[in-house]
Amino acid sequence: MKRFWQKEKGFTLIELLVVVVIIGIIAAIAIPKFLGTRTTARVTRAFADMRTIADGLERYSTAEGQYPVLAENTTDLGEFAGLSNYITSLPEDPFGTDAVPNFRYYSNGDADTPATMWLIISNGPDLDADVAADTIDFGENPVGGELGGANGVTGSHYDTSDWSVAASANDDGDIGRGGP
Repeated sequence: MKRFWQKEKGFTLIELLVVVVIIGIIAAIAIPKFLGTRTTARVTRAFADMRTIADGLERYSTAEGQYPVLAENTTDLGEFAGLSNYITSLPEDPFGTDAVPNFRYYSNGDADTPATMWLIISNGPDLDADVAADTIDFGENPVGGELGGANGVTGSHYDTSDWSVAASANDDGDIGRGGP
């Protein structure tokens, strides 16, 4: 026999709904912050990897008297075997795709002209290759250092829509490093 003063055990529907709403609010706040932090970490890693490649390019230049010149229409440093003596392993672009897994490399040299400047480019947070060879002008405002990311665009001849300015998943543009 159930007594009037005796309560049933368990939660009411209202209590369960309040808990579900609170969990939903916490998730709505935490998930975007986590994803933004992840993107920022990937941008930081990309810049660190580009610095490693830049150090290898400088060692190559010291030994060979110029920077690497890749075959025509090639931008993948992974296809340049001569750099393996100066970099233990070529890092992959953290924003790489199946089509473009590695950082892209451009220099101002060709088969007849030694390269004196270079540019390493990552797809950036939007995962699209926005910067192309026809948008790079090594003669005007050569770049030394980072492009995109927290530092924004460097050099007046670069189209600002090609370079990542912020470190967010919604940001369009690439990130890169130029040298020497």
